[in-house]
Amino acid sequence: MIMLTSPASEPFEVGRVRKVPISIGQSWPYLLIGLLVVLLADSHLTTNEIVAGCKTALIWWGCLFAAVAIHEAGHLLMALALRVPVGPIVLDVWAGHLNHQAKYGPGRAMLVAVAGPFANLATSVISYYNREVAAWSMTILPFMVLNLGLFLYHILPGLPQDGGHVVSGVVRWLTQSPTSGLEVGAWSGRFVIIAAAAMFLGAPIVVGSRLPRVIDMVWVGILVVVLWRSTSDVLRVVRRRHLSDHILTRTIARPTETVPRHTRLDIVDATYARGSAVLVVDDAEQPIGVLVVGAGPAERRDVLTAGDAMFPAPGKHWVQDATLDAEVSDQADVLVAAAYPVIAIRTDQGRYGLIWRADLDKELYRQGNPFGPRRANLEMHRS
Repeated sequence: MIMLTSPASEPFEVGRVRKVPISIGQSWPYLLIGLLVVLLADSHLTTNEIVAGCKTALIWWGCLFAAVAIHEAGHLLMALALRVPVGPIVLDVWAGHLNHQAKYGPGRAMLVAVAGPFANLATSVISYYNREVAAWSMTILPFMVLNLGLFLYHILPGLPQDGGHVVSGVVRWLTQSPTSGLEVGAWSGRFVIIAAAAMFLGAPIVVGSRLPRVIDMVWVGILVVVLWRSTSDVLRVVRRRHLSDHILTRTIARPTETVPRHTRLDIVDATYARGSAVLVVDDAEQPIGVLVVGAGPAERRDVLTAGDAMFPAPGKHWVQDATLDAEVSDQADVLVAAAYPVIAIRTDQGRYGLIWRADLDKELYRQGNPFGPRRANLEMHRS
């Protein structure tokens, strides 16, 4: 699954591939508990049935983890082949999150999106044709079924599934608007969520003239809520982008200068206007934070340096390449996701600027009607 933002929970990093962090999400223990509940829901809870249920749950749990890793490997290999920049990969119950910067054409975006599901499909087919291998006897069925299931799930034509990125890419290609692509993909995802849940829960009624099990209704309900919230997050981005698509970078970006991190504060005070902001750079001249001139303790300013009093940058994507005459939507997405009051931009002339969250809020309010901008502002602060 290709996500627009990082997952909320803090993942556990287990390694790196081509400098891309690979982490494990926090949802796996909960999944194992859920599998046990589903498998033991209709049993008499004898010792033998509990042991057998635990064994089956562990097998399916392990096979799902492997299928998720294969799914995400498909995304990663395609992204590397197409030279698409990718960020951290988080493996979790929802088949992983591969974060990236969507600054490339819809064609490459769609290829990266479908690579994950088709990696699962290929694995399922290979497993089927090797089903007679003795070493696979206990795992071949769950491994084959789960890979096929991930393919079918993620190929569905709606966000947050990978098929939704294909829908978004097609709309983006037709309209030349990434925002329209996201909007159509999100609403398509909501339709798919409701339709799939209705078909799954309605099948026992139509085929067997009986109601679905309570446990099935519970886990399907949880899945619907989680996916619905995911589409709501996308639609919040869409609402903000409908405004920020009309704001040029030069409208809200403030020009700034750079100072080495070892520059004394009294020298900065004497060089720049009090209350202005400058970028602090390291020895390689890479921005590492922002210093508000005059900030910091009033004492020892002839000893303390810019690096001592700066606001450190929250991450490597904090500095964004930008064109002054382009819309500010990409920078707004980064600013909101970083939960930081300011981000730095670097123009094609190599000059730096700063975009402050307060300036963005103010311009969003000015761009919309009396109700739309206020609503957009509130949504930004909640995200």
